[in-house]
Parts: sequence; structure tokens; C-alpha cells
Amino acid sequence: MKIGKHFAALAFCLAVLWAGRFAPCGQATVSSWIGIVAMGGLLTVFLYLIAYDFVSLLTYRLGWEQCFDHLKVYPGDTPVPNARPISLKAKLFFFYPLDLAIVSFLLLPGWTKLAYCS
Repeated sequence: MKIGKHFAALAFCLAVLWAGRFAPCGQATVSSWIGIVAMGGLLTVFLYLIAYDFVSLLTYRLGWEQCFDHLKVYPGDTPVPNARPISLKAKLFFFYPLDLAIVSFLLLPGWTKLAYCS
């Protein structure tokens, strides 16, 4: 089911990209394909962690899996051999709100402006 959860998380991210077309447009801007692809890719990368963990929690709650298998996030840029992943509590209180704030206030409005308001 792990591959299915990856595809479901990706489909969720693509649905958010598609739903961005219904946001209100301000001023029309000039956009390039490189900007559209870069902003869409960045939005997908930031949203993927939350989407995968949500799909994993949903499959666990529906009884399709025996345990809640969330993505593990490690501190720092380079992996250390004995490093412990960041706890689920820290992800819940720090990473998810920060990630949602970045997506909601920066990336999604930028995506809508570049992709649909030009």
C-alpha cells in the first residue's frame, strides 16, 4: 500500500494545484513557463509531506493498515548515521503549521497569479 499512498499524496497535491484556478485574481501579470513549472513544483514539494501523512492517517483509521506509517523527517541537511527522526509531536506543532503557512500565504497565491491570472 506504500506506493498507493505516494500516488494518493501526489494526486492530492495536483488537486490543490488545479483548485488554485478558482482563487480570485488581482492584477494581470506576465508569466513564463519556467516560473509556472518552478512554482508548481515548489508548491508540490512543500505540500507533499502533509498530504502523505494525511493519506497515511486516513488508511490507518479506515483499517486498511496496521500502523500509522508517516514520513520521517531528519534534522539538518546531511544525514548522520545514528540520527533520530523528528518526533510526530514536533511535526504536529511546528512543521505542519509552518508548512501550511508557507503554502497558504506564499506559494498558492504565487501559483495562482502566475498560472491563471496572466
